[in-house]
Amino acid sequence: MRIGREGFLRRSFSVVPEDFCRLYQNDELRLNIEFLEEAAGARVFLHTNIDCPKNKWREIEFSRGMDGYHLSCPVRQCGNYQFKLKYSLANGKTWYWDRAPFSRVIVDPEYIKDIRMYTLIPSVSGTIRDWIALLPGIADLGFNTLHLLPLTSRDNTESPYAACDLFSIDRAYTGNEQDSAFSLFGTFTEKAREIGIRLCFDLVLNHIGTGSKMVRMCPEWIVPDKTEKDGFKRSGCWHMNAWLKWEDLVKIYYDHPHPDIRNDIWDYMKKYALFWSYFADLTGGMVRLDNLHSSHEGFITELLEALRQTYPNLAVTAEFFTDSNTILKKAAQWQINLFLANQWEYPYAENLRNYIAYIHDIGTKVRFYLPITTHDTGAPAQLFGKAEAAVPRYAVTALMGTGQTGIVQGTEHGYPEKINFMGRRAPCRFSTNAWIAERIGAINRLLRSSPIFHEAGNLDWIDNRHGAVLGALRRPNRRGDRGFLIFANLDIRNPYYFFIHLSTLIPGRPFLRMEDCIDGTGFETKSDHMQIHVGPCDIRVFAVGKPDTIPDHSD
Repeated sequence: MRIGREGFLRRSFSVVPEDFCRLYQNDELRLNIEFLEEAAGARVFLHTNIDCPKNKWREIEFSRGMDGYHLSCPVRQCGNYQFKLKYSLANGKTWYWDRAPFSRVIVDPEYIKDIRMYTLIPSVSGTIRDWIALLPGIADLGFNTLHLLPLTSRDNTESPYAACDLFSIDRAYTGNEQDSAFSLFGTFTEKAREIGIRLCFDLVLNHIGTGSKMVRMCPEWIVPDKTEKDGFKRSGCWHMNAWLKWEDLVKIYYDHPHPDIRNDIWDYMKKYALFWSYFADLTGGMVRLDNLHSSHEGFITELLEALRQTYPNLAVTAEFFTDSNTILKKAAQWQINLFLANQWEYPYAENLRNYIAYIHDIGTKVRFYLPITTHDTGAPAQLFGKAEAAVPRYAVTALMGTGQTGIVQGTEHGYPEKINFMGRRAPCRFSTNAWIAERIGAINRLLRSSPIFHEAGNLDWIDNRHGAVLGALRRPNRRGDRGFLIFANLDIRNPYYFFIHLSTLIPGRPFLRMEDCIDGTGFETKSDHMQIHVGPCDIRVFAVGKPDTIPDHSD
């Protein structure tokens, strides 16, 4: 085999060293190449390990067309793959390797295209039996994934993130049941699977409770700190340029200098992660890596390899707050399927608009999960001034994002404050806010209805950078698909009227048939002069088509 000449091929894919692209499972890898000189007898193959067993490779031939050579290869298995071109200019007599380095493609689980996640706070939701009773209502709201805060037995401060025993379920979740905790939990898992809800489990890998089983039985597994009374280093986090020390959490000693002890720690924590990942995998779900930005990188690398070998279709989402370049590097190194976005830090329209644009710009390489808030942040009423503010912000994250969003328990009821997940508490009794719940359900139905909402790079802003309203067109990428107009008013007090012009974005259609996706009514409008009214904290969503493509539901 020889090395081909430089500048001899034009490729449709990047050949930048260490670059990569992402596909979803069952998508097709589409590649095009063109010889820049006459090559009448050329044949081209793709040398790749896509969908191959470990250390195995295969070759797939390109087909020849009028404008070059083309390949469409379906990818069936999740994984981290490479490929390289191999070609002959003399009908197979002599073969050349492309001079470019190997290209890389990461294949994510197909189901993470559409994540509508509901975060359940177990400590205010009663027992496992009560959680089972909540599942149908969560599904009726349109959620397909349930995120559970850690269920492990809790240490002295009663925080779910301060575990006492990593392989147990806290006794508060079983009530007076005679069945074992894991028997009840198996029933819960089976019920979730029956109604189509995937489960997402938190993995807390960096620290453990000060009174935990690990501290009592293996104190050498904890990072020492002579300044602490008990001699153990505390975990913490940076917040607003200040270090917040968590007095109830001690740091696990992944860098222990003794290799046998270090191996014991790593093996134990991998077993913990695999233990809870088993339940996630039963439902086709995922795990969440808590505070990944503070984790031991060597251990995480080894853990992720073990998780993917054991559960190849398990998705991994992560809390990883850092700069964009580091996220890109870790997205490539660790193949994290979804990073937690932080859109709650952008309360104003201009900044939120820019952040959503960033999510689309980077979306071919990094995928983000965009909930309105998290269990660690304030509630919508606290962050944005009114409980109903959840509705326009959910429309933004769900319908202007890339298909992965969610809410925290209580948001659908208009609960006015962050739910305290610490301690042993009575089940929370929520007042009903039908308007918020109905709007969230409608948004989830829309998100599920069209692949347009699950793609990156197909969003055009049409709001003239309005100070309170975000307006966008989701462009159809395939012939016959409908586009969508989405408007979300972040102002909690004032309505707005404005005109939009779509003739440049939808050329050749002087008239458009519109369907109001909230109330189902249909109407016809000029594409160059459309008036929109959006009430405070409200949304407008329209399906856009030619005059004869959308039925009129006004009757």
